[in-house]
Amino acid sequence: MSKEAKTSIAILVAGLLLIALYWFAPEKTAQKKQASITVEEKIILPKNAPEVYQDIPEVQSYKKDIREMVNRGEAVLPLQGRELDDGAQKTQEILLKDQEFLKDTMQDGQILHNDMMRILPAIVSALDADAKQVCQPHACYQAEKYNFVTNVTTRAIVDVRNARVLSVQRYQNMQPDISLRLARIARAIALNAPEVKQELGAKPSVTDVSMANVRGALQESPCENSAHLCVAPVFADHSRERALWAIVDLTELKLVAAKWTRLGKTTTPARISERSLQNRYIMENYCQKNTILERNGWKLSYRLTGSDGLEVIDVSYQGKPVLTSAKIVDWHVSYQQEGAGQLDTTTETYMEGRRVEFVQVGDGSYFFGYNDAMGCPMFSTSVVLPFNAPQIRKLDNGFVLMQDYRNPKWPMACNYRYENRFEFYDDGSFRVAGVNIGRGCGDNALYRPVMRIDMALGDREKFYTYEGEWKQWKQERMGRTKDASLHEESKYLYKIASATDSRRGYYIEPNKGQPHDESRGDNARIFATRFKPEEGDQDLLTLGSCCDLENDGVERYLEDNESIDGENIVLWYVPRVQNDAREGHEYCWADTAIDASGNLVVKEWPCVVGPKFVPIK
Repeated sequence: MSKEAKTSIAILVAGLLLIALYWFAPEKTAQKKQASITVEEKIILPKNAPEVYQDIPEVQSYKKDIREMVNRGEAVLPLQGRELDDGAQKTQEILLKDQEFLKDTMQDGQILHNDMMRILPAIVSALDADAKQVCQPHACYQAEKYNFVTNVTTRAIVDVRNARVLSVQRYQNMQPDISLRLARIARAIALNAPEVKQELGAKPSVTDVSMANVRGALQESPCENSAHLCVAPVFADHSRERALWAIVDLTELKLVAAKWTRLGKTTTPARISERSLQNRYIMENYCQKNTILERNGWKLSYRLTGSDGLEVIDVSYQGKPVLTSAKIVDWHVSYQQEGAGQLDTTTETYMEGRRVEFVQVGDGSYFFGYNDAMGCPMFSTSVVLPFNAPQIRKLDNGFVLMQDYRNPKWPMACNYRYENRFEFYDDGSFRVAGVNIGRGCGDNALYRPVMRIDMALGDREKFYTYEGEWKQWKQERMGRTKDASLHEESKYLYKIASATDSRRGYYIEPNKGQPHDESRGDNARIFATRFKPEEGDQDLLTLGSCCDLENDGVERYLEDNESIDGENIVLWYVPRVQNDAREGHEYCWADTAIDASGNLVVKEWPCVVGPKFVPIK
């Protein structure tokens, strides 16, 4: 070896030793450790006028198109060509001339701003009985538009071959998934917001932002309770274990607020390859038609819905009807943060006439979050998509039907993974379960899956709660499973039975940690309502508020003195589960680690919630 080569190697080794000494020095290690656990969690209200966003090219182009649309006397901004296939293009042409579809686009002679949001092949869960008869032999499409003034979403089903509009439905105070164009606008606003640039220390790039199409809400802002169409792009700072949320109001095209939250401990790499979702196969086989399953005396159909996850329908056991439908319509995700007392809450702040003051919650903390919907891969713009097809797996005493939903970049921070599970047992009992496997945008998230369960015990049913004896609910109402602690003599807190045959029905056993799946209980609310087709019989848009813990969304269906005595009853079950990232106590969490072979592996700590239904004997 030459003298020069030996000298070069010596210099290289010395340099590496110096780097190691600096990096692993006690003071440096302490600084690193302190940085990982000290994260300033704060909310940032914009100080700049909304006009700062007017020069963004995406915003300029969008507003120009709206002005030109109104000048032409039109009220619905159509989707652009690259968002449409041939069938969707024809659907749009039909609907933009349909009077019923356009009925809410004018008010007192003035045009109201509407955007066409999505036009894609109709999925079976969105069709009523008449539409199914037409759409099976014909090509049907489903379209949604959003009225920015009235906060109303309109959904239409169109028979493209015969150029017929089969149905038009309107959803008050509900928002659809946004168009690809609006997702790009939201991303552009977040990237160009002065407050975001200031907080990040530099202008971020488009690769730094994620979740630009996920609807969000912020207490005491126009986005609260979904009064405006808002989304929440996120900038994850892995090195400092934190994330900056940018709340973008697409109704007014501006940043509403930004806030820092903890990410929690992570060894997740900055990028992982996206998984193949086999979108077309899933759409054709599980979204656009029902699949029949027969096993162990059970017979049922199942399908993937546009926004309500995996749904089972027409379930029977040994020839007797059990379930008309069961599904999880939403996952509400909220984050509780400390430090509200450090903010100035004595002076109200107004932006364009709307109060956006931060409101302290009880003990000085505050809540922030959004609603997750699980949708078909080529229909929903939700980022929580089906991972492969539904799976059927054997249990020791039955079988389970399950669907895995996840963000393509899970388990990175600010990515989520949910499972829908329906467990069917050989004794005729069954369980409706939801599974959360993190990871989310923080280590203090509260998850609330909204389960809708429509039993099939005849057209007339009765519902009871156990209070030392069985007491019937006569009107629509809500109860809490935590009351089970008062009635330990019975592990069944509720029961539902046929109104004409009390022996035909099911006890309902809430999860209190007993199913041997390391769960920590449901801590749920249960609602009993009278069946109405418009209350979730088809795909539901997002219900309720992510962050108002007194609003699960089902409250809107409770009517004073509405009888459920001997009526067709629908049960809504909403568990509440807190995640946990503490070492040795992980729950609703996921992380990555290097295994003994030097490979990166994912570690999972799922949380399972949901009630078990046991036949009355």
